[in-house]
Amino acid sequence: MKKIVTLGLILMLIICMIGNVYAAFSCHVNMQASKTQVTKNNEFTINVNVSNIQSERGVISFGGTLEYDKDSLTLIKMEGQNGWETPSSGLTYNETKGKIAITRNRVGKNNETIFKMTFKVKEAKEQNLTVNLKDIIISDGSEPFKINNVSQNITVVTDTQNSTSNLEIDNKEVDSNRIANTNSNTVINLTSRGNNKQSTNTTNKIADKTSAKTTSLPKAGESNYSYILMALIGFVVIMAGIFFLKVRILDKKIKQ
Repeated sequence: MKKIVTLGLILMLIICMIGNVYAAFSCHVNMQASKTQVTKNNEFTINVNVSNIQSERGVISFGGTLEYDKDSLTLIKMEGQNGWETPSSGLTYNETKGKIAITRNRVGKNNETIFKMTFKVKEAKEQNLTVNLKDIIISDGSEPFKINNVSQNITVVTDTQNSTSNLEIDNKEVDSNRIANTNSNTVINLTSRGNNKQSTNTTNKIADKTSAKTTSLPKAGESNYSYILMALIGFVVIMAGIFFLKVRILDKKIKQ
């Protein structure tokens, strides 16, 4: 029984070791241009990016062959990014053959830009240009991963085409501004109409109150009440006088 358990553990260890030895290292490399339509004597950049790294260690070296139309494009400079060294002419970059071989300051597993290239368009003979990186080999320090080719297409347009494109954009912006101005004017008109209505209603109310105050007369009830009260007081005084006279007369008769 012990032998069976021991053999089983040994087999499991062997399988794990084989799995680690033959674990496939892979990643994705692509190129991304700052703009795909350019004019003569115009500059643009292309980033070489690595992503989706499948490795326990991470990538640390990159190699490949750069190809482009040297009659139409001038490679102004290359710059290493994110800890990658800059391809240097005569050392890590062979201008004649286009060979690039650079390393990173330490292994990295993040999606990032490896290096950036800046090109300038000459008096281009071709309208459709392609920048290629061929025979790419990227490594995590233990085994290489090969990619046949990645590329970026560039279209050379005339200044007239570029101006037409810009004009279309400007026209769209003008139309958008017109729509925005129209909407804002409509809102302003509606608001002013509402304010005018409110001010008119308020003015009418004030005028009504003023006219009511001006045209209103003293209340009839109040004046009549005063007259009645005065009449009653006069009547009471007269009756009191009559009563007093009668009392005097009766008093005289009694004395006689």
